[in-house]
Amino acid sequence: TDACDYGLGAVLTQEYDNKKFVIAYASRTQTAAERNYFPTEKEALAIYWATKHFRPYLEGTKIYIRSDCRALQWLLETKDSSGRLARWAISLSAFN
Repeated sequence: TDACDYGLGAVLTQEYDNKKFVIAYASRTQTAAERNYFPTEKEALAIYWATKHFRPYLEGTKIYIRSDCRALQWLLETKDSSGRLARWAISLSAFN
């Protein structure tokens, strides 16, 4: 996944015989409100949106999320139970 000032992008891949194959690409523009998010929030939004978008492909399988934002590692480990990022983390906890 990736996020920039005006958009979000994601690639769904499948690994077979140690090779990755592209299944689908997805992208969308950000809303006016989303453009005001901090960069880390935009990256988290990209992950949250991508898992919702590709949910039919992801349910019941082990998934790996790749992002160029190292600050997001805490998102899955945080104990904070309030706010937008916490809600997204709860949604992501349904996977794996």
